[in-house]
Amino acid sequence: MFKSCLILRHFIVCGLLAATLICDLSAQISASAEDIRGPKALVEILHPQQSPAMLWLGITGVLVLLAVAVLWWKKFTCRQRLKAPSEIALGTLVELEASGEAITAEIFANRAAQAVRQYIAGRFDLAAPQRTTEEFFADLAQQEAASLIAESDHLRVFLKACDLAKFAGSSLDSGQRGELIQAARSFIRITSQSVTP
Repeated sequence: MFKSCLILRHFIVCGLLAATLICDLSAQISASAEDIRGPKALVEILHPQQSPAMLWLGITGVLVLLAVAVLWWKKFTCRQRLKAPSEIALGTLVELEASGEAITAEIFANRAAQAVRQYIAGRFDLAAPQRTTEEFFADLAQQEAASLIAESDHLRVFLKACDLAKFAGSSLDSGQRGELIQAARSFIRITSQSVTP
């Protein structure tokens, strides 16, 4: 029933469209030939005259803006590249020390360990941030970085303390946090003064 109503409606709409089209065609046929006009003339849009001085001023302005942008970008990227891994790590430790006990022991230990690991990666070209503590020390045993190997015992104690706070949920009071920061600082200062192999 519903399908037949749709078909009937479709035929009615088609019939109305056909009737409208036939009426339009008959009206066009009976119109006189005088109604047909030729094409209109093209309309020219007049451009305002620009003086050559304004053109050169605009080009100069764009070039000056580009030069300033390039200089700023170079200065910013050079400043980022010139920072030594030890400066970056010591800056992170200063921020951690300033945070006090505002952050949890887990976050504190994670950031402190990550700062030292990234320093090691940048200074000694070891993949410390991507390794567990055990994997890192297994890789360290195969390295020839004398200053890093000499400080490996202190580094192991530091990283184990951080792991306890991160994974075992041990709490760190302000004294323990200060000791961790001091241990990290002394490790970075001692190893950054040695000659890179």
